[in-house]
Amino acid sequence: MFPVGRKVFHKTGKHSGTVTELDGETVYLVQANGVEIEFPASELTATPPAGAGSGRASGAPMAGAAPSNLSRVLTMKDIADEHRTVLGIIPPRTIQAVAALYERRPGVGRFSALDVAQKINFIADVTEVPYRTMKEFSDQPGTLSLMMGRGLAARRGSGR
Repeated sequence: MFPVGRKVFHKTGKHSGTVTELDGETVYLVQANGVEIEFPASELTATPPAGAGSGRASGAPMAGAAPSNLSRVLTMKDIADEHRTVLGIIPPRTIQAVAALYERRPGVGRFSALDVAQKINFIADVTEVPYRTMKEFSDQPGTLSLMMGRGLAARRGSGR
């Protein structure tokens, strides 16, 4: 099976995208244009078929963030009240840990200076919890905290 965040290709070469979710033998992915589609895992491959493009499935990362596991990179024009609400339920300890990681990078400035989209993108990248999952578990802050904590621990353990 394909891990979340992996770019995959339909065997016909007509579709490609980044895996956002798995459900049994069904793989959900998002294409470069932001459209989400699903296929049986048996119809997908991790290597581009002949004639398939090899560009990224999502847009270029925003300044200050390099999300590798988002269905797409958020911009400020995408931000609605629900995004602010989800950002507001992320546990303060998680925000502090993410902010510390962000501010350790040379020349990036303060995490608090980022806009909502940049914060969500960076949090999703560092914790390996996509926004869709953050939203899904926004009514379960304890569970969300555990998921994000695992992502942070994995990041620290791998030295990324």
